[in-house]
Amino acid sequence: MSDSIQIQVADSHLYPGCAVRIAHLPEQARAAAAVVEFADGSGANATCHRRTLDELELMVDRYATQKRHPVDTRHWLLLAVDATHHSWRVKRRLP
Repeated sequence: MSDSIQIQVADSHLYPGCAVRIAHLPEQARAAAAVVEFADGSGANATCHRRTLDELELMVDRYATQKRHPVDTRHWLLLAVDATHHSWRVKRRLP
């Protein structure tokens, strides 16, 4: 997955309000493969889709934290925090 998007999360899991950094984003209305790197060193594969300029859907595959806590597949809505669209926050979990 050399062309996958790198996503860095400021914690060991995602939750509403959690800070997220993304260096390069997919084009609008295009799904892209992503690799999510969590602050505890764990990681997961994901798919992201740009809904609007300031909204991103992120579907994170099942993974385990470094403390071996299992986290099921989850679907999230992220909102841009800055004009460069590198800083994001999780708004809410999607169904």
